[in-house]
Amino acid sequence: APPEQRQRLPVVFGWVAKRLPPKDLVRSYVRQARRLEIRDDLRRFLVTVDNRHTIDAATKLPAFTNPVLLAWAEEDKLFPMDLAHRLAEVLPNASVTAIADSYTFIPEDQPEELAKLITWFIAAELAAN
Repeated sequence: APPEQRQRLPVVFGWVAKRLPPKDLVRSYVRQARRLEIRDDLRRFLVTVDNRHTIDAATKLPAFTNPVLLAWAEEDKLFPMDLAHRLAEVLPNASVTAIADSYTFIPEDQPEELAKLITWFIAAELAAN
């Protein structure tokens, strides 16, 4: 299959980016993934990963009282919106904002919208303090 078709596969960009990023950007991602040290790091991580670290971090989330913006893709196939709302229930000062027309890689699908949202969030927090 041509590279564009392979890149649309779920295991590549198909479930994380609604629109395929520009070819030069895709090449930069792929080029880095081909580096031996990256593959070795990924292998070491996969062999040693333990959910106890995730569980330990999750128990500490309620103590994090700083403002949190959860910018979440409305159409995310891997991390549905209900996960954002569940996370917001645990973080005492969190807000969820849905980003339309995007999957997981919001910075690729909706960079301008995400930048506006972050700018608004920071300005609002600065004004509140």
